[in-house]
Amino acid sequence: MNTIIFLQVAIAFFMGIAALFLVYKILNFYLKKTFQLEELNMSFATLQVGIILSTALLMGSIVGPGLNAIRFINQSAVDLTTVSTSIGYIAVFIFIGVLFTMMIIGGGVLVLFQMTKVNEWEEIRKNNIPVALISAALILGLTLILKDNVAGLCEALIPYPDVVGVK
Repeated sequence: MNTIIFLQVAIAFFMGIAALFLVYKILNFYLKKTFQLEELNMSFATLQVGIILSTALLMGSIVGPGLNAIRFINQSAVDLTTVSTSIGYIAVFIFIGVLFTMMIIGGGVLVLFQMTKVNEWEEIRKNNIPVALISAALILGLTLILKDNVAGLCEALIPYPDVVGVK
């Protein structure tokens, strides 16, 4: 039993590290290149903090379904097929988490920035911290609203048996 708990913690840790690293690298590259943002800009750093926290919250919500998939698939016997199937589910859940993180960040920023009369990217480039804080708060707010739905989507992909009379 202790081995299973240790394995679950290790899987959750590596899912989190992989997703955080991937989202950070992709968005950091894209934002620096597209909006000519500098690494030492405090506003950009503030926005990055919001993005990292958003990714962590969303990935935290899919760890549960990932572990449920491992438990369900490996409940009868642990062999190469069940382990590879479990790894496949984890990969799909990481993909879903990263995809929804990108959608939340991109969609949230796009909607907010279109609703205001301020050029937020220019303000962040000028190191306007309040604009970065509001942008980061929007991203975090959207993540909090959607994280349970993303977890539900992942949970729905697990091939649980049908329960008679439950619809």
